[in-house]
Amino acid sequence: MGEIVSAAVVGHVPTVMLAEDVRRRLNGSGEDTSLVGGYRRLKAHFEARAVDTWVIFDTHWFTTTEHVIAGAAHHRGLYTSDELPRVIHELPFDYTGAPVLAEAVRSAAKERGIRVTNATTSTLPRHYPTINLVHHMRRDERVLSIGVCQTAALDDYLAFGAAIAAAVERTPGRVALLGSGGLSHRFWPLQSLFDHQGYDPSHVITAEARAADLHVLDCWERGDHAAVCAFYPEYRHHAPEGRFAHYLMLLGAIGGPACKARGARYSAYENALGTGQVHMLFDLERGGGAP
Repeated sequence: MGEIVSAAVVGHVPTVMLAEDVRRRLNGSGEDTSLVGGYRRLKAHFEARAVDTWVIFDTHWFTTTEHVIAGAAHHRGLYTSDELPRVIHELPFDYTGAPVLAEAVRSAAKERGIRVTNATTSTLPRHYPTINLVHHMRRDERVLSIGVCQTAALDDYLAFGAAIAAAVERTPGRVALLGSGGLSHRFWPLQSLFDHQGYDPSHVITAEARAADLHVLDCWERGDHAAVCAFYPEYRHHAPEGRFAHYLMLLGAIGGPACKARGARYSAYENALGTGQVHMLFDLERGGGAP
């Protein structure tokens, strides 16, 4: 019944929540991050594709003994980031959940022998990889957030993504998969951190990390997802955000390593305090497909 109609890796850095004039001053060059403009482009894309449901792979939500999904019917409250309360504090959020899809994911995963918990309690913590995307891009989409199991491996993430695809097929909806996270993810030390606030990728923590990011971007743009998976053990040396699970679960849902969906940049490749950031949208009409 349902269909995955969009899939993207999307940056969520805290500075996107600052006012534009503040973002320009922090950068030092007067330029703004291209991520915010990219949100507008992505929002228009979701509207054009009649997306009614988001699945967000949240790279700040770590689990240990199983995959966990936030399957409540509604999410409402005030959010303050424990990491950066100066930037994100008492931000109201109010959005509809996707409980039917959440239960379908739990069922499909169980059938495949994958451990998963559907957490519906209102006291479940939220994280800004979800909140920031909701703030900038949501129209009226239902939202299902999914954590990163920190004890999982590449094949586990791909298998869970395949279970998500199976669940989407069983439930009504036009679904966008959003891998909310960055690329290489190491920060500059505190004493030099503020010397590297520029968005130019020359500020990414090392030349080697920047080269690794660019290799991944090149593979994405060529639709060579098998090459990204083969590169994964080496890429882990550059600490891709959230173990790169946001991308790998997304990939599992759109065909796995055999997927040939080409990526298109919806932002520049940018630095954020040493980390690599980009919005990359994958063309599912040419090269994607359920596993």
